[in-house]
Amino acid sequence: MENSAVVRRTGSGHRPPARCKRSKAQPAKERTRRINSNGFLNHSFRPFWSFSGNRERIAGEYFGSLANLCNYYQIPLPVTGLPFPQNIYATWQALEKEVSAKDRNHHCMILQDKGKKAVLSVVKTLDLSHCLFYIPVRPYWLWLQSAEQQRITELVTVIFAYLHQVVDIPFYAENGSFMDYQYDTLEQWISEAEDERMSDDEDGEWRRQQEDTLYELRRAGGHIMPVIKNPDWLLKMEQVVTDYRHRDSHQQEWEVLAIGFLQLYQQYPKRSLPDSIHPDLVYPDEEERIRVEEYTSFYWSDHDCFEHELMEMINCSFQERPVMDEPTAIYYFDNMPETERTDFDFENRLFDLIERLRDLLNAYDHEERPSPLECR
Repeated sequence: MENSAVVRRTGSGHRPPARCKRSKAQPAKERTRRINSNGFLNHSFRPFWSFSGNRERIAGEYFGSLANLCNYYQIPLPVTGLPFPQNIYATWQALEKEVSAKDRNHHCMILQDKGKKAVLSVVKTLDLSHCLFYIPVRPYWLWLQSAEQQRITELVTVIFAYLHQVVDIPFYAENGSFMDYQYDTLEQWISEAEDERMSDDEDGEWRRQQEDTLYELRRAGGHIMPVIKNPDWLLKMEQVVTDYRHRDSHQQEWEVLAIGFLQLYQQYPKRSLPDSIHPDLVYPDEEERIRVEEYTSFYWSDHDCFEHELMEMINCSFQERPVMDEPTAIYYFDNMPETERTDFDFENRLFDLIERLRDLLNAYDHEERPSPLECR
């Protein structure tokens, strides 16, 4: 499988999984958050239509924000002679069409904010184009077992610890995680195939290779997970990154990447990826959705006997879900928004760093030769 298959659009054509039965992946169970995040980012938003209270106050709040939004987007102020609350609904409908026409990732909504019951707002979504952000750990596992790879191992350890503990990227060995379910399903397939064992020597050899891979990834996961969960690595992150000195151009790529992760952590020390996900805002009634803990994850490898089957399972599952939970940014128009505001700075930098990390790990995983990262 090509490197690009790890972060790819879903919905592409598929072939039947080799030596496996077709199965439907299921969404991951809810997991306990590791680090408390900013409270306002976890706010539960409610629509205007459940309003109660003083009508004049509500109308004043709404039409004040309406004027601000029209001024901001240079949209003519809609006028209606309808009574309350139909006048609010009608003007909101008109503005929703205007705002969406300017950018399909912008959604006009009426939200409650800071004690106000009807503030016209714009929710922006970051278009991820149905990409998957999966991080392979097999190269890291190989380095962990080599005393000669201590420098690169420590560097990758602090990166993994940050991504898992702070950013909240799930690890494939976590019980109940989406990726854990995928590997459980693969294991079940192999068990069923074992019950229907054929005499074909080639088929038997392939099953043994699958069993060995599952054994190795389970053993590695049990060892790696407590390591990257250890909070001491976060305390040592700056020291490990700043102490790393590259010796060639390839090592320099790792050094630059680690500095990028460190700077992101320092600028957003408590920010996780789920902080900017608000499923109750965009398509709240849609239950079949691709959740953030499903399209981001650590996994075993892009270069093993399950490379096609794993992606086949995931893509088949995601094809049936019309909505993807993407990062959102909220603009309240009770006041004019700040023009210098930069949306999705954290998310854009994070996804770029994850893709570069994936590419560097895959480069070693595909080579299957002694690592050039360390000098003996």
